[in-house]
Amino acid sequence: MRRRATTSPRSDAARKRLRPADWVAAGFRTLAQSGAHAVGVDALARELGATKGSFYWHFDDLAALKSAMLQAWEQLATTDITAAVRSAPLAPQDRLFLLMEKVSVTPGDEFGGLAIEPAIREWGRAEPLARAAVERVDRQRLADLRDFLRAAGLAPLAISQAAVVIYAAVIGLESLRLSAGVGMREPLLALVEQILTTAPRADTGAD
Repeated sequence: MRRRATTSPRSDAARKRLRPADWVAAGFRTLAQSGAHAVGVDALARELGATKGSFYWHFDDLAALKSAMLQAWEQLATTDITAAVRSAPLAPQDRLFLLMEKVSVTPGDEFGGLAIEPAIREWGRAEPLARAAVERVDRQRLADLRDFLRAAGLAPLAISQAAVVIYAAVIGLESLRLSAGVGMREPLLALVEQILTTAPRADTGAD
């Protein structure tokens, strides 16, 4: 007797229940694991157990998905973090420490884990769309750092330099965390402590 064909583990109805966020997260995972060249409709559909029709239900084309990925990265890794720190009921100096705590948190595996920020920067070296997003995020993060340092009382001429030093440390530690297993939290907290202790302060009149 011929065995009746079984249904796929993911039915057509389940495929249709995939959200745009599911495709975005799959894009992040593929980007982190294999690079921007590997982010394609076929590869993502295979990972999700879906059809390409499911992808095109949510996105006009691959460029639309990539744009959504970059928007999600900007929102989750910059805008949301800064908003949470600004709204925290803390003294200005303590907000800087909280910011370092938050940027040290490892991204979830569903979004690419440790490799995602270095992978996005690498992507930015290859594609204009990603490069524009990375440049925009870098400018915004530096501006946010300057705001937090100004609120913490640093002298005007010390603010920009301190923001660059802190952000350069963040980028470098993200890479070292991936390649050498180096933690981010303690070095960043120590750096901010040193800056707040030694940098000229606005209330002393020093520049």
